Amino acid sequence: VQLQDRNERLYQLGDVQERMGKLAGSKTDLSARMVFSEEEKLKISKDLIDLQIETNKMKEQYETEKFEMKNMILALENRVLELELCSEKVTGERDALQERLQALETSRKELADEYIILKSNYLALGKELDQEV
Repeated sequence: VQLQDRNERLYQLGDVQERMGKLAGSKTDLSARMVFSEEEKLKISKDLIDLQIETNKMKEQYETEKFEMKNMILALENRVLELELCSEKVTGERDALQERLQALETSRKELADEYIILKSNYLALGKELDQEV
């Protein structure tokens, strides 16, 4: 009976030692997993920071392009206004030139009529002169 008790104690001692060995191994394993976990956290943090940097660069590029586009739109709107003013000016000049052309055309017709009258008078006077001569 005593032997059996000793045997059971030794068996229990073996179980305790085995559990202690597992505990020591699991502590080492836990340390390794914690180190791996910290490394993973650092990698994720680095990736997050890289992503934030990239996002900020993209925002900056977007803002720059937006600013350039607004400037281009303003320049084009300014050019459109200049062309509209120029068009109005040219239209006014064209209208004035058309009026002047009509006046000149009327004057030309009057001069042509007067020339015809003067020529017919000249010819008539030339005939009278010939008859008198």
